[in-house]
Amino acid sequence: MTPPEAPPLPPPVGPVVALTSPSPRPRWRAVVFLAIVGFYPLLLGLLGHWVQRGRESSGPALPSDIQGLALVCLESFGTFAALFALAWYFGRLRRDQIFWWPMRWWDWLWGGIWSVVVRFGAGAALLAGGILFLAFRMVRDAATGAAGKGGTDAVKGLEQVLQESRPRVEALVDLSALADPLYLLFACTVLSFITAGLREELWRAGFLGAFEELLPAGWRRRFAPQPADSVVSGTLRRMALHLPGILFGAVVFGLGHLIQGPGAVLLTGVVGLILGLVMVAHRSLWTAVLAHGFFDASSFLALGLIYRYRDVLKALNPELGKQLGI
Repeated sequence: MTPPEAPPLPPPVGPVVALTSPSPRPRWRAVVFLAIVGFYPLLLGLLGHWVQRGRESSGPALPSDIQGLALVCLESFGTFAALFALAWYFGRLRRDQIFWWPMRWWDWLWGGIWSVVVRFGAGAALLAGGILFLAFRMVRDAATGAAGKGGTDAVKGLEQVLQESRPRVEALVDLSALADPLYLLFACTVLSFITAGLREELWRAGFLGAFEELLPAGWRRRFAPQPADSVVSGTLRRMALHLPGILFGAVVFGLGHLIQGPGAVLLTGVVGLILGLVMVAHRSLWTAVLAHGFFDASSFLALGLIYRYRDVLKALNPELGKQLGI
């Protein structure tokens, strides 16, 4: 007696996902993408610095009326969108390469948390840079016989260095314009989250995606995600994989703020470094966009409050107005 035939296997549940990695793409696509849009912040920074050089009375970069500000936001975002679309046409980056997924509610939570971390990190970097510069100046003065006279001079020297290297916000925005509630609201929303947050983080995501394709094959194989990775190890692998692009992108992003002085270059470079790590760690463009937006919005809000209560602040500390640029 022959045994009964085995019943047929049930069809698989859900789509069948291939386990093979995406086929390699020609590197020229990544080169063209970076050539079109990769150095966009740097070109803007150099152009602004060239225009402002030697023209201290030319006024801030942003208009002082809300209509002009809205027009600048539209022009800058439209120009970037056109360049990014052109770069995307040639670069053909995948959606996962720029961490483009639907926005989730926890992106807002993490964005708010990381905006606080970014602020403390940028402040610490600016203070550390001032200390290092002061130490260099003291060593140089000691070598030339012009050393200071003790700790009091060192503290005053640090204050002077920080004052000289502070980001010149007055070169970006007219602080008196922030006294207008509508202007301040527009700056804290459209300017912070769309013109700055979305535009600059979309640039960063595209930069990282294209830069990854130009890394040596050995580097990409070494830090490629593995199926057995835990959440922590997988995150560390992704961060290591993108670290060269994050560092290079942070330098480009920092130099893009050259118009605001060397302190702004250092500060925004650190901001770009942290936001790049946040984007890769969370695998989310939106977490970085929201962190960037909250950071800028809180900065504009603080500047608006400082200008509104500038007389009170000056009464408490006569030197505070000079230090804050008001």
